[in-house]
Amino acid sequence: MKLLSTTVFSGITAFVKISAGFVATKVISSFSGPAGVALVGSLTNFMAVVLSLANGSVTSGIVKYTAEFKNDRRKSTILYDTSVFVSLFCSALVFLGLIIFAEHWSRSIFHSTEYVSVIYLLGGGIVFYSLNTILLAFLNGLGYIKKYTVINGISSVITLLLTVLLIYFYNISGALYALVISQFAVFFVAVLLVWKRIFRNISTSVFKPDFKTIKNLSHFTVMAVVSSSAMPLAQIIIRNFITKEIDLNSAGIWQGLIRISDGYLLMINITLGTYFLPKLSSLNSKNEVRIEILDGLKFLTPLFLAMCTGIYFTRFYIIEILYTKDFSAMESLFFWQLAGDFFKVLSLVFSYLMISKVMTKVYIITEVVFASSYVILSLILIRKIGLEGSSIAFFITYFLSFLMMILIFRKTVFSR
Repeated sequence: MKLLSTTVFSGITAFVKISAGFVATKVISSFSGPAGVALVGSLTNFMAVVLSLANGSVTSGIVKYTAEFKNDRRKSTILYDTSVFVSLFCSALVFLGLIIFAEHWSRSIFHSTEYVSVIYLLGGGIVFYSLNTILLAFLNGLGYIKKYTVINGISSVITLLLTVLLIYFYNISGALYALVISQFAVFFVAVLLVWKRIFRNISTSVFKPDFKTIKNLSHFTVMAVVSSSAMPLAQIIIRNFITKEIDLNSAGIWQGLIRISDGYLLMINITLGTYFLPKLSSLNSKNEVRIEILDGLKFLTPLFLAMCTGIYFTRFYIIEILYTKDFSAMESLFFWQLAGDFFKVLSLVFSYLMISKVMTKVYIITEVVFASSYVILSLILIRKIGLEGSSIAFFITYFLSFLMMILIFRKTVFSR
């Protein structure tokens, strides 16, 4: 599938997700204010780590090898069987970890045991979420982008409806329940939509995994665990520092901006994940890779630059529409956040090249180094200049990340 058509479908998915997410954020901020937004953000970061562990963090590997084995039924079946086994095994371990240590997790995330039932609920449904991500990875690798778009869109609508309904009856607890339930409820919708396309390739050998396939997928597990853990953990540290150094409302304002950033980055992330990963995985020639990366940069740079410019000049309206007057201080954070996101997008193109070529060590080092840099710079700058320091730290981190990517791939991409 071409980059432009993939971007169109990604745009549809992103539009639905962004719209649903922003309406949900508006509802949460109206009912619970900045403090409620901060709690939802804390749970979101925790779930990013937990849900990645639950599926064995093999989704990128599934996309890569599904694209490679598309025309080989035997290898595809082995891949499917092994992926499902890994998902079930890891889900069982995560389930035990969540249930046994539920009170500990509640105190760590919410600074209270009041929401321990949310952790129990997350543990109870973890296997369904895990299997859903595996299904979506298969669809992505096979190039079934329309089905992929529909399922993601349905997921967003379910999240929105549950958020509005549950927050009305249970306030902030309802928002937390909605976030958890929606993650795995969509699995049943996905099964109905893709049963014939995917499940016919899964054999009775699902509990006899192929260990060579597990070894190949393990590289992606390590990369995904680091990727899905490093930045969420960095955000948790920064959010807690803002709460301690300034106050909880400021942490909510910062989290509100992060949610906006996640929203407009969604289309780019979906495009990169659905187009670049399978495409780069199928290329063996250095020249083909170079052309693909440069074409991608030429396409994404003006597109995202225009998006950032539009967002910056409409930031007052965005805050007014999405939040309440309690979030007005967010306005001063936009410039540095947008500048940082611009370089983050350019860096992501190279990150997907690392994943597709299984550059495990380099990928891990860059992820850890820049997540750590983000934390250190944030702690220093927040203490010196206040909340705006967090956004400046974000910009510096991803500007340096982009420079590092150019250095790493200077021979692969920037020389003939």
